[in-house]
Amino acid sequence: MDTIESNKKQVSPTISKISMFISAASMGCVGLFVTILAGYTVYTIVLLRGLFGTLFLTLFMLKSRSFNKEFLKESFRLHWKALLIMGIVNPLIIYFYFINITISGYSTAAFLLYTGPIFFLLFLVITKEEKVSKINLISFILAITGVAIIMEFWTGATNPIGILFGILSGLTLGLLVFYKKKTYNVRNKVPTNKKEKGDFDTFLAWWPTLFIVFLFLPIGAADLVKLTYFDLVINLILGFFPTALAFMLYNIGVKNDKGGNIVIISYFEPIMATILMVIIFGTLSIFTIIGGSLILTANMIVLKYSNNK
Repeated sequence: MDTIESNKKQVSPTISKISMFISAASMGCVGLFVTILAGYTVYTIVLLRGLFGTLFLTLFMLKSRSFNKEFLKESFRLHWKALLIMGIVNPLIIYFYFINITISGYSTAAFLLYTGPIFFLLFLVITKEEKVSKINLISFILAITGVAIIMEFWTGATNPIGILFGILSGLTLGLLVFYKKKTYNVRNKVPTNKKEKGDFDTFLAWWPTLFIVFLFLPIGAADLVKLTYFDLVINLILGFFPTALAFMLYNIGVKNDKGGNIVIISYFEPIMATILMVIIFGTLSIFTIIGGSLILTANMIVLKYSNNK
């Protein structure tokens, strides 16, 4: 990617949807890496993801010459409030999510985390940042119902504290996506010829990920010396595909999203995670089939609707 601002050329809706799909599929593999790294604490794994993800994103920033003074100065001048909120919120998403896993188990925690896009839509409606169509609302309800069925959340504990942390994980995720979208909306109003050269999609992935390292380094730093060569390879893959690359592609999708018509594709993530579970453990329940069908139906509705606009 060259030094030209990534917003300069409008990305087609098809490319944006493909980007979001690849991002979701990549992030759906995170559970596999967590399983491989199970010998480390949860907080250390979060640190490793943030550390290696930031490493690759820093390399991408260098390659695109996005560390130039003019580009960074412009980015912070236009978006400093949103960037500060995203930096604080991003580590909190992971913190609330993993705390809830320890309290309620993976199924309930994952289901509540995926309420994030619903909160994102609510923020769009409340702030009137963008118009949300009824078809998108219906599709999101179908998708989140599908996630609930796949995760079989009713089998998890109903600890009120766990539910609270789960809702907070979804709320903070919704905030992160909302402020990313808000940032892009502000940036899109700036004339192309007045934008400084730099890759804003990569910057908007690098900045919040950097805060993961700041928050979790004091907790997991001691485990870094325990990394084996095998662990190092696994973390390099984790940092590149389901983190750095996935976050950048996710931003491309968010940038071109209109009222949730692209963000909903992120619901393919639990399907990918389920596919991996089937491949590795060879089990497939009726709930997976039903839930996956609902998610795919929701995506097809949105894709058909947005293509006919």
